[in-house]
Amino acid sequence: MTTGHAGFDRFINGLGAFVTGGAIIPAWSPDGKSLAFLDGTPEERGGRLIDLESGESRPLVADVAALREAVRTATGRTPAGRGLPFDHVGFTGPRSLAAVVGSAQVTVDLDSGAVGKVPEERALDVHLGIAGSVRRTPREFLRSTPLIDPQKARELASPDGDAFVSIAGGNVVLRSVADGRTVPLTDDGCPEQDYRFDLVDPQLAVLGMAFDVCNWSPDGSRLAVYRADNRGVYEIPQVHHLKREDEVVHRYFAQAGRPLERTTLHVLDVHGRAPVRLDLGDPADTYPVHAAWLPDGASLVVFVLSRDCRRAEVLLADATTGQTRTLFGEESETFLRIHHDVYYGKKIGLFLTPDGTRLIWLSERSGWKHLYLYDLEGNLLRQLTEGEWPVDYVQRVDDDYAYFTAHSDQDRPYDLHLARVPLAGGAVEFLSEQPGVHGVMFAANGESLIDTWSTPAEAPRSVLRRAGGTVICELSAADTSELEWTPPRQFTATAVDGETELWGVLFFPADFDETKQYPLIEYVYGGPQIAVAPHAFGGHFGNPAHALAQLGYVTFVVDGRGTPERSKAFHDVVYHDWARGLVPDHAAVVQQLKERHPFLSAAKVGVVGHSWGGYSAFRLAAERPDVYTAAVSSAPGFDPYSSVLYECYLGFPQTDRAAYRKAEVYPLAAQLKAEFMLVCGSIDHATWTDAMKMSEALIRAGKDHEFVVLPEQMHGYDEVHDAYFWRKVAGFFRAHLQEGIR
Repeated sequence: MTTGHAGFDRFINGLGAFVTGGAIIPAWSPDGKSLAFLDGTPEERGGRLIDLESGESRPLVADVAALREAVRTATGRTPAGRGLPFDHVGFTGPRSLAAVVGSAQVTVDLDSGAVGKVPEERALDVHLGIAGSVRRTPREFLRSTPLIDPQKARELASPDGDAFVSIAGGNVVLRSVADGRTVPLTDDGCPEQDYRFDLVDPQLAVLGMAFDVCNWSPDGSRLAVYRADNRGVYEIPQVHHLKREDEVVHRYFAQAGRPLERTTLHVLDVHGRAPVRLDLGDPADTYPVHAAWLPDGASLVVFVLSRDCRRAEVLLADATTGQTRTLFGEESETFLRIHHDVYYGKKIGLFLTPDGTRLIWLSERSGWKHLYLYDLEGNLLRQLTEGEWPVDYVQRVDDDYAYFTAHSDQDRPYDLHLARVPLAGGAVEFLSEQPGVHGVMFAANGESLIDTWSTPAEAPRSVLRRAGGTVICELSAADTSELEWTPPRQFTATAVDGETELWGVLFFPADFDETKQYPLIEYVYGGPQIAVAPHAFGGHFGNPAHALAQLGYVTFVVDGRGTPERSKAFHDVVYHDWARGLVPDHAAVVQQLKERHPFLSAAKVGVVGHSWGGYSAFRLAAERPDVYTAAVSSAPGFDPYSSVLYECYLGFPQTDRAAYRKAEVYPLAAQLKAEFMLVCGSIDHATWTDAMKMSEALIRAGKDHEFVVLPEQMHGYDEVHDAYFWRKVAGFFRAHLQEGIR
């Protein structure tokens, strides 16, 4: 077994290097009759071909050696390994595949086994951008994103694949696949008033991936876009130090209670008609979203959320005139939607039925997140789901059913299951049975689906199901023979209210010994927009916790009250009180774990977190010095006044002063007793000022602390700086937690 720094390095990037199979990348045949996928290690990769009607499973290629020889003959190169020499495959016809071997593109005939090499394009044509592959490949562009640096994105393809759109100089640009040339669809964009569109490609539907919005009209003649007017929005400086001369860049950064970008919605015509602005009234202090095009392309469904997230409206807009009418709305005493979901992901919980006559609305009006069906006159037809469990999200809608994932197991509230409900009304059918977190991918025709599930200790398995839930066949089970570890354990604890059950996951060193004593480290987040305890195998928040454990600790991740995926009441604990469930619940979990497990009874406790996790780590250490000995805050979001991201939960500084005062942490600097390390990237304009203010508060309070600066790093760190960060974390906890541990 590998522990220590080698074990840390082994696990920090996840378990994928030691586990093969279990989850697959599907290729669905264009005639809807077959599924192909690859499985196994790169050295000995195999593949399967599934008949979707009968469930018969057979090797994708009958004679692998013959295929490899055919590849060598076609390409002039001997493929690496001993198995199928492909990373991915795709169908080009009912019985033919396309794949890449090295730099060569090949085709494979599944009946004859013949391999053909796709002719290479002239290097000059590729260089000049006139080669077919270059014209048909989405190009990168810089996309404006609220609050953060412009992000690299790829052009969005039209429904027929004949054109792409991107943004250049704040304007929408259309590029033809025919010749690669571009034409602007707008001419009044600029850096402070720029156009944007959602990067949700309709081609993702072939993978069965759920999405809420599609910018292109069904016939590809129109495009729904946003225009963000940043005039008057606060600009925050970002200082770059590594060139010969310092450079200062200003980023738009809307702050709590101060001006928000004014977003308007527009319809562009690819054939040259003037853009149409949708009539949504005064755009100030709203978050409008293009929700869906009606099938005839004449109208759009629009979602508008108020700035405080307590009011939402659904409207129907005429794509030609821009006129709108309200269909229905909803108000709540607290937030209706998670702010991040709407602001960044356009995850709005609104779904159009395929015939374009009804809308499915996700609402927590009953105290639990459920589905409601409306017509296009705004009438509520029926509530589709009910019960003391929450719907997670709608994954697919067909003419008869809404398919969705849900936290439907009340004994295991973070397990995620697939279900469906008839649009005509009727009982919910639960389509997955095994404990764990289930993810689904539908075939393009919706008649079958891949169900993949796992738990923290059980690697993924995938089966093929019919849409009604019947298992057709097993597809893949993960091979964990190379994984040397002590599996993590899910646990429950009781919140400080004495009755609410909290769920978390414990991680252990590979050579864990229950007779020994271990320091305890909490990897914390605590933000209200996501639940982070990893109830599936591996995962973003599980990887660091698992890796830290290899340094000789027991680590854990838990979700306290004030986070989503449970009841509305569980989530609403954060409303107007940012830390109400944070410090009491997390400290209570630590105490219960130490009482429950002899190997933790004498443990010193550390805590580490990033972003809002950095806020949580500091607050836990400052308010509960009897529990936490050492804390690390990375890229910490300390200041509730600094960003609009706080408003949906705290309100506004002008009207909800008490909520903001309770959320402040700089006054807690004077009571910090724990050892403390502060880490931040120098160009993380979102939190650099927060980190500087905290360091100043600690200095004035006479509190020693470490301040680690990561030059030219943003809110996320690159590979080199991330490795340096974790080396610093390891040394910090070794110095302050491991003394006296046997």
